[in-house]
Amino acid sequence: MELPALIVGIVILLTILFVRMRTIGKIQSRLGSIDEEPEEPPVVTDPASGWLSGWLYLAGFRSPNAAAVFVTITVAILVLGGFAMWQFHASGIPQQGADLLRSIPGGVGNVMVPFALAMPWLLLLMLVMVPVLVVRQFRKRRVEQVEVDLPLTLDLLNTLAQSGIGFDAALDRIIAAQPADRVLVQELRTFQYDNLAGRPRVDSLRRLARRLQVPAFSTFISAIIQAEQVGAGIAQTLRVQAAEFRSRRREKAAAAALSVPSKMILPMVIGFLPGVFVALLGPMLYQAMQMMGQTLRGIGGG
Repeated sequence: MELPALIVGIVILLTILFVRMRTIGKIQSRLGSIDEEPEEPPVVTDPASGWLSGWLYLAGFRSPNAAAVFVTITVAILVLGGFAMWQFHASGIPQQGADLLRSIPGGVGNVMVPFALAMPWLLLLMLVMVPVLVVRQFRKRRVEQVEVDLPLTLDLLNTLAQSGIGFDAALDRIIAAQPADRVLVQELRTFQYDNLAGRPRVDSLRRLARRLQVPAFSTFISAIIQAEQVGAGIAQTLRVQAAEFRSRRREKAAAAALSVPSKMILPMVIGFLPGVFVALLGPMLYQAMQMMGQTLRGIGGG
């Protein structure tokens, strides 16, 4: 009874620490947002060089100790899950289940014995993969936000550029009009801070593309960089990019519409065909079973 109580205490302690760290982070973010005009822009950092730190950076976890926290959580889940699996095996429940499967007549249960013995370790593997799946979900959400906001931002930039407003001024207006918690707005604001720090525009644009690494956005940034390097007009470049992006969106929507029939096959097979089989074959099977029962009773003399 002491070991389960120790595990529960460790889990409660980790939960309290997580809630406390999150509360402190919210307080610091609110205190940081009180100053409307900061004296100097925040430090702009590139993605970390390590593969784990870079992966977490792209998912939005940009704290210097993000990799250490991720490894700690994964190891803690592995240790606690491994201890729970060891206690589970020590109790003899998996072996009892395997013996029950072996007792099935005909040796049919022997096929399921390896799966029954491996099921606890598969559950442990799934628990260890939870932090990875969470980070992948955050990364997917950031990419989806950028892909949703990019068409509107590109159209607004094109419209403002056609009206004679410069790129920096148009960017200021778009950032002011968009919600501050959107990923694209935050990265564009970081790009402005990078320019204010004295970095060349082309270098700042390349850093912006590296911080997001979204294919559609990287294509747009590459066109802007090329226009800056060759001295072409930003308005013409934005017009071409907006037209190409609208064309790609139409092609993507058409491809999604064409893939609907193939995606509907599996739901129809799972949810529609069993009902059809029951409605069509059910009465016939019922009558066949009745006739078979009468025949067997007649043979048995009943």
